[in-house]
Amino acid sequence: MADTIKCPNCSANLRFDADSQRLICDFCGGVFFPSDIKEDLEETKDEAERNDGTVDGEGLREFVCNACGARVVTDENTSASFCAFCGSPALIGQRLTNEFRPKYIIPFKYGREKAVDKFFEWCKGGRYTPMGFISDKNVEKLTGLYVPFWLFNVDERMDIKGKGITVNSTNLGTRTRTVTSYYDLVRSGLYSWRKIPLDGETKIDDDLMEAIEPFEYNELIDYDFKYLPGFFADTYDLDDKKLHPRIINRTKGYLKEEFDLTVKKFDRVYELKDTSKFEKIEAELALLPVWFLSYRYLGKTYNFAMNGQTGEVAGKAPVSVVKRFILFFLILAVLAVVTKIIVGLMLGGYVG
Repeated sequence: MADTIKCPNCSANLRFDADSQRLICDFCGGVFFPSDIKEDLEETKDEAERNDGTVDGEGLREFVCNACGARVVTDENTSASFCAFCGSPALIGQRLTNEFRPKYIIPFKYGREKAVDKFFEWCKGGRYTPMGFISDKNVEKLTGLYVPFWLFNVDERMDIKGKGITVNSTNLGTRTRTVTSYYDLVRSGLYSWRKIPLDGETKIDDDLMEAIEPFEYNELIDYDFKYLPGFFADTYDLDDKKLHPRIINRTKGYLKEEFDLTVKKFDRVYELKDTSKFEKIEAELALLPVWFLSYRYLGKTYNFAMNGQTGEVAGKAPVSVVKRFILFFLILAVLAVVTKIIVGLMLGGYVG
């Protein structure tokens, strides 16, 4: 694979622009659809066939943070000056040597300018956020990051038995007739879930990633290097096997929801025996777009994330001790004035 994607007009480096969904040359102003860029990839394709249709990270560069150990990947012409996860500038750039084989990618649809606007809009909801949280210096750390997600396909066979009761009451004049019915419950069937996303990165909060779901899979495409220039791609440190407990717990919750829907008519369900079992758990690696910002305040890390495809935002903003202190005394001052007015009126008039 070529180390960079070259402009057909001037041979300068191209970058992917999320807003226009085009590859852009900042040197001559050329604009191209990714599909318009034809390169001699015969050698790469041969290599891909030998690797089950995937391609290693030829032409990619890896940045390793000495402070927290995070690793991100990008093309050789996109540089990193700080760690997206801890903010440290202690980064070492090196040729990618480890395995990098995503199967799918969803390209960014929100560019940086729109992501910054969304961030500031989100910040308006936090009246106690520190001033530094929304400073230009901090916003510069907002990073377009392809996060590695394992997309799980799960088949689970429901096999639940139990008992159910319905209670019906009828008014007959001054009397009430109550009929209690008892039922044996048998619920069985095969349930299949496709492409359930779980992030494979330990340094990103799982709840934060779930909060910006869902991603729209109709725009999921085979991994293509041409969507990476200008962005970073995180490398996973959790393989799919390590995520099995999480996916099992999640789909068990889905199965319970399905079961509960079938027994809504009963007033009581009891003596349940659940022997449901999993028949298949498979996963494929995909890069999904996230705008990510990490911020440290009083020794604690706060994160903001935005779905780079849908614009859904999530996060927890820090609370400024100074702002809360000032607001507390402002409230006291207002209460003091109100009290003075009320006391003055009660004593026969108020004189300012």
